[in-house]
Amino acid sequence: MEDYSDQTIGDQREILSVSEVNQTANDFLNEAFPPLWVAGEISNFREYGTSGHWYFSIKDPDSVLNCTMFRLQNINLRFKPKEGDQVILQGKLSIYKKTGRYQMIASKMELAGFGELMRRYEQLKNKLNTEGLFEKKNVDQVPEIINRVAVVTSAHGAAIKDVISTLQRRSPHVEVLVAPTKVQGDGSAESIQESLKKISKYHKKNTVDAVILCRGGGSIEDLWSFNDEVLCRYLAEYDIPVISGVGHETDFTLTDFVANVRAATPTAAAEIVSEGASKLNEYFQFLNQSLTKEIKQKINQLVDKLGTFRRLLRSPKQRLQEQYLRLDSSLIELKAKFDTLFAKKVNLLEVLKEKLNVINPEQILDRGYSLTFTNDGKIASNAKLLKKDDVLETRLAKGKVKSKVIS
Repeated sequence: MEDYSDQTIGDQREILSVSEVNQTANDFLNEAFPPLWVAGEISNFREYGTSGHWYFSIKDPDSVLNCTMFRLQNINLRFKPKEGDQVILQGKLSIYKKTGRYQMIASKMELAGFGELMRRYEQLKNKLNTEGLFEKKNVDQVPEIINRVAVVTSAHGAAIKDVISTLQRRSPHVEVLVAPTKVQGDGSAESIQESLKKISKYHKKNTVDAVILCRGGGSIEDLWSFNDEVLCRYLAEYDIPVISGVGHETDFTLTDFVANVRAATPTAAAEIVSEGASKLNEYFQFLNQSLTKEIKQKINQLVDKLGTFRRLLRSPKQRLQEQYLRLDSSLIELKAKFDTLFAKKVNLLEVLKEKLNVINPEQILDRGYSLTFTNDGKIASNAKLLKKDDVLETRLAKGKVKSKVIS
């Protein structure tokens, strides 16, 4: 231990506050230690209701480490630790400046069994991927229009109900074959493979367009049968397109990678199967709406045209009446012209009559003149032509007189 007794009071010294010391120590820990994984047993677990933060310790037989996990990190966990749980934490070492407490700020937490399963999962995933099993099947091999689909799942779970209801709603024409299987626990991987074999045998006589392999969500232990190596190798060589819809959206199993396509949920798998028919149905509906709209427009155009023709078209009776009216009008006009012409002729006749009256011999007789006629009815206009004893007839205004030529 160093002795500082010889230093005088006047010597230059850097004096830090408690906060500065704790902050310096915290900065040192952050720089010196990257995020690390620590395994231990949960102790003194406390959750603050207002903030949602977790405060606890993890311990082994020889030591204890204080830990904090804030709400933004623990809210995504699908479990809440309890006293005595064996867990694996990832986090950063730090010193709480206010109390100087040495602790670990956890960002991830796994149950110890989960960590081992994840290690085995990643190991097998890398192995199968290196062998190229994940590249053997792809979504392009799934028919666009599916008429018959086989569903491999538990006969009593919610998954089969979701799949069937979705298919009936979106593509009611699809025939659904259910191949019940065990989806959890001992022997489940073998049960799944046996159901797939039955479907393959049926497929040789009756075409199955696709297979949905699915189940509802659960822990990694519940879904472990879908990480079975033998099952994955069988699926990679399977002769029917497979849609894997295992668990929830955040769940990934190895069957997702060897299948033709991975669906986030069983319902999503049914939507993929029905997508082509649903799009085709939507296309037909679009065509139907377009055709209906076009026909209505054409009908409206023809109705308008017909209305125009109707206004222009007159019935034979109407046309005959119009002809009668025209004829009556013509007759009236003709009669008027005739009456005018007749009146003119009558007037002319009167004028001629008056003129004739002027030269009418009878009119002359009325003025005191007379006319003498020979025996042969000729007017005696020349005395030299008369002979003795000729009988003459003289016509007066009133009456006649006969005379005889004596000289």
